[in-house]
Amino acid sequence: MTMITERQSEAVETAADGTRMPRGVRLGLTLGIAALFTGALYLVAVRGEALLVDLSALGSRLWCF
Repeated sequence: MTMITERQSEAVETAADGTRMPRGVRLGLTLGIAALFTGALYLVAVRGEALLVDLSALGSRLWCF
């Protein structure tokens, strides 16, 4: 049997609490993911048809059976 010390118990509570990641890191990560998603939506809205043509050309080059 292993005994859980008080310090280990606190670490488990902190991890389950979701407070291990600092607020600044969490905010930066969220803003970065939001910026990537917004950029992807912009590219699809503005260059959607050209992206599909490029993907079609790339697919024909990769799958040349």
